[in-house]
Amino acid sequence: MAQKSKPTPLNIMYDLWGLWTSHTVIAAMELELPSQIAAGNRTAKQIAAAIDASELGTERLLDAMVGLGYFNKKNGNYGLEPVSREFLVRGKPLFMGDLFESSQMLHTAWENLAKIVKTGKPVFDPAVAERAKEFFPKLVGGLFPASFTAASAACKTIASGARGRIKKVLDVAAGSAAWSIPFARAFKSARVTVIDFPEVTPVTRRFAEQWGVADRYDYLEGNMHELDFGSDFDLVILGHILHIESPEGSLKLLEKSYAALKDKGQLLIAEMVPNDARTGPAFPLIFGLNMMIHTDKGGVYTMREYREWLAEVGFRKVKTVNAPAPSPLIVATK
Repeated sequence: MAQKSKPTPLNIMYDLWGLWTSHTVIAAMELELPSQIAAGNRTAKQIAAAIDASELGTERLLDAMVGLGYFNKKNGNYGLEPVSREFLVRGKPLFMGDLFESSQMLHTAWENLAKIVKTGKPVFDPAVAERAKEFFPKLVGGLFPASFTAASAACKTIASGARGRIKKVLDVAAGSAAWSIPFARAFKSARVTVIDFPEVTPVTRRFAEQWGVADRYDYLEGNMHELDFGSDFDLVILGHILHIESPEGSLKLLEKSYAALKDKGQLLIAEMVPNDARTGPAFPLIFGLNMMIHTDKGGVYTMREYREWLAEVGFRKVKTVNAPAPSPLIVATK
């Protein structure tokens, strides 16, 4: 019988110091290191001169980014790994720059986690709440590349017989429209209706323009809980929306989505989904803590809960779709 290995404290150390990784990547983006390398500055000396920084400090930060897998290094010259070339160079279509600034704003709230666990209530800092108007548009813009990539993968799974039927799409709390733009691009006759607050729809319009689909987007501004969703949609999208809701609130949004669909219409749900026992994966469970920190009712829900809610609402068929996302996407058919 194989002996069990003795536990070591290494994972504790790595988890405890995990914030260092976050700040390393944030600093690299703040100093525009990926863009500097893309512009042709390849040595620590060249990059340090370009950003007006110390050569030693620049070299250590560059080396750390090599160790994290974002850059590569050969004979003292630094290059970009594909992930950095695609998502971290300013000016690229899927540049994630805004996400780094919004992530920094979240860190302070996480310092209150123990207090929040004790009270079960989020800690609302008035200063942070005031900055939310600036924060949220940056967050949805920064999240665009990840959601766009997952939605593009989901779009390709639509059966050929169903592709021609997608004429009307409803994107609920659309943010940057990352979840609907791939469908608008793939289905040239489809028209998209966006529901979101007026403070957010300028971001939606900017991305729709950038991706060449703005002429087929309509806007319904306001609170999604108060607005009439309309009817006869072929596809309704709830892209990372239900985690801000309570179970009761989630069920109500599913009911409104069901009513908005025509017969055989489909609902696409993107969420962070832990397993039914809530023992993993780690990221959705930690994301649940994030919801407890920042909302008074949000959370993450299991696949069993989603299936039960969707069946209760009336959906006939529920399936999952693997995509480059934290959890499988959920597709329900009316």
